[in-house]
Amino acid sequence: MTTGHRGLSRTIKIGWAVGELGIATFIGLTMIYLLFFLTQAVGIAPLWAGIALLIPRLWDVVIDPIIGALSDHTRSHMGRRRPYVLAAACTFGPFFALLFAVPSTLSGTGKTVYVTILYLLASSAYSLLDVPYSAMAAEFTRDYKERTNLTGYKMIAARAGIVLSVTLGPLIFTSQSSLAAGFRLLGYVSGAFIVATTFTIFFATRHAPRIERPVHHFSVRDELNSLRGNRPFRVLWLAFLFQNLAIGASATTLIYLITFVMRADAKVVGPLVAVGSVVGLLVTPFWVLIARRLGKRKGYFVGMAISALMSLPALFIPPELYLVLFVVLLVAGVGDAATQLFPNSMVPDTVEVDELRTGMRREGAIFGAWSFCRKLGMAAGAFFVSIGLSIVGFVSGAAPAAQSPGSLVGIRLIYTLLPFTLWVAAMIVLRRYELSETRFNDIKARINRDSANAPVEQNRVRIEAQQ
Repeated sequence: MTTGHRGLSRTIKIGWAVGELGIATFIGLTMIYLLFFLTQAVGIAPLWAGIALLIPRLWDVVIDPIIGALSDHTRSHMGRRRPYVLAAACTFGPFFALLFAVPSTLSGTGKTVYVTILYLLASSAYSLLDVPYSAMAAEFTRDYKERTNLTGYKMIAARAGIVLSVTLGPLIFTSQSSLAAGFRLLGYVSGAFIVATTFTIFFATRHAPRIERPVHHFSVRDELNSLRGNRPFRVLWLAFLFQNLAIGASATTLIYLITFVMRADAKVVGPLVAVGSVVGLLVTPFWVLIARRLGKRKGYFVGMAISALMSLPALFIPPELYLVLFVVLLVAGVGDAATQLFPNSMVPDTVEVDELRTGMRREGAIFGAWSFCRKLGMAAGAFFVSIGLSIVGFVSGAAPAAQSPGSLVGIRLIYTLLPFTLWVAAMIVLRRYELSETRFNDIKARINRDSANAPVEQNRVRIEAQQ
């Protein structure tokens, strides 16, 4: 164990970011293909499928903050976060694989219950990984710009994971004799990949620096009050919620738009999403540079505006010109890169806001609420889609020709107007965010002064590295 600050090596940054590949695989596959899997491969009605996907997200409101707070108060030779990463490495991938292995002998109700339980278990294991893993970003460094750079590595890995999952996903689930068999194979492959990337996080971060406060008494009320009293975090959380509702709605509806409205093959979805992800991968370093000039908040706002505008063109594109969607999603990828980079690099800064108020570092609690926000938004976005499909009369398991004209128009409206409205709401909320780099540096300086004037044993910050 050593003390004193030392910078993050590229090896640690890359090793830590590799974990995002597995997380992105989970997010990409569940966000884009899971509702389609339930309605077309398992045969569950849209509304019940949406409920099966929403219930585990409601459970996250309990489990995510608890995992975050527990990791804040954990003391071990591995640090506060890595024990949870190790536990996730043993559970996350297997549960995710079983989610797609729905027994064919079950009744319709039985299948719905099976999916709900396995998705809840997989989501809980995901929380066990994502919350402590994300909290590491605030623990590695206190430098405002270095956090943006570190998040850049993570977002590049996220893009790569999305490209891999959404491109290879349709190739795998259409390769078998039935959709059910194809999705079962997809579950096994992606589950093994998640296991490998999660173990990579655990081993890659064993020598990473850690900013840690001494362990304090745990109080649920104190944890919740700290979140409510953190105004920059509250504003950012709400904007991020609307953003993820928009992303969840559009991503879930895309495969229905392609296969039912545009009458194209499901395999087209992979390249479509990959175009936006590859563009996001390429432009992320440029957004990092832009952040140094405009600041994180302004860059985030510009990215939201691009994403909102790119929600609308699909309302007018005729089926025979569906390839135009490649251009639309290409431009959308530029905005999406910003809307992933900036909020995820801004949330670590809110840790210091809470530390100034309370004298404690609650990275875990903050990132627990943050993880819940992302999962709730995407799942609720998909739930809104399931309600919309039910309203417009979509028939589960039926071919495109068997769907009514009204249901096809409804799919277009769900894909375009719903996300557009949510993006606008996110932009309105973001206007209330006021944590600039100048204010952040002032907060950090005040913390340092308070720490220097306080009793050493009560307020010392330990920066440790496991040797």
